[in-house]
Amino acid sequence: MADIQRQFETFINTIKLSGEEETLRQKRTAIVNALRTGLERDFKARGEAVPTFTHFNQGSYSLKTGIKPEGSSNDYDIDVGIVFAENPSDHTDDPVKLKRWVRDALDGHTKDIRIKSPCVTVKYQAGYHVDLAIYAHPDKKTSGELPLSWGKEHGAVQEWQDNHPSELAQRIKQTFPDKEQRRQFRRVLRALKRWRDRKYKSATSHAAPVGVGLTVAGLTWFRPQIDTFNQTADDRLATEQFVRQLLANFRGGVWSSKDQASGRRLVVTLPFTPYKDVFERINNGNMGKLEDFLKALLTDLETAGSVTSKKDACAAMRRQFGPDFPEADDGDGTTEGSKKHPPVMVPSHTFG
Repeated sequence: MADIQRQFETFINTIKLSGEEETLRQKRTAIVNALRTGLERDFKARGEAVPTFTHFNQGSYSLKTGIKPEGSSNDYDIDVGIVFAENPSDHTDDPVKLKRWVRDALDGHTKDIRIKSPCVTVKYQAGYHVDLAIYAHPDKKTSGELPLSWGKEHGAVQEWQDNHPSELAQRIKQTFPDKEQRRQFRRVLRALKRWRDRKYKSATSHAAPVGVGLTVAGLTWFRPQIDTFNQTADDRLATEQFVRQLLANFRGGVWSSKDQASGRRLVVTLPFTPYKDVFERINNGNMGKLEDFLKALLTDLETAGSVTSKKDACAAMRRQFGPDFPEADDGDGTTEGSKKHPPVMVPSHTFG
């Protein structure tokens, strides 16, 4: 078979965040400073004590799985946790109150600030947006279980939802204790995120599988493919086997709260608070599309693994991952038997 590991890693280096991280850090710092200033302005104007908070990174930025938007888009997202020194029990009658504090304090910072169910989203004209998840804890702790302000401003469901924002990063380290395993896991996640973004270009956000869902699925179903003799990796094979496991776990007759009906679905349950299905927001129709997309992806991954031409293998990968996956010339050392030692399946861990 053709060895396209070098092309796969070139692809990941092309799509992963690098120099953009400094811009994202600057945006994060700017919004945190604006929030402090705005809270002081608003609360002092009312003669009230100014609430204090701390912040921490969340999402793909903290997990090191962030990717660039495809093409010329600047739709970068930054996930930041904001922990107010407040007791949630003091706000049981209005769990969204702290979100309004944030929305009002940032008034004027940008023109587009929205209260959504899981966060407050702040959009910038340049295309960036920051998602602020709002927590409350008297000691402003940033680890362990934290109550999250959940709900829209006038939504029917408003509550303090138990959450564990730092746990996923710890689970990744526990599941893949070897550094090279974690690096391969992150490379495959980045590749799948780019695949997802291409497949769901014109779809609503609720139609596509969220990155955290793919990450959680990987805790159980991802198998590192690393040659333990000389530490060479096979990212294509690791991606193929992960996608095969995703497809193998679709089940019929699964209840969908989104549709209020049963359907064929992939269920991935968060193995810690709040223990919910990370794909629950995808309706049954879009779940069917996801299964079809994954089948097409698996076909091309298998093709890339069976051909002896690097050019043909990369062509199969470009069909799924797009033009950022490099082309190959069969004159640069292709072919069957190019690996002296086949990759060894490293068992993953599960959490019961």
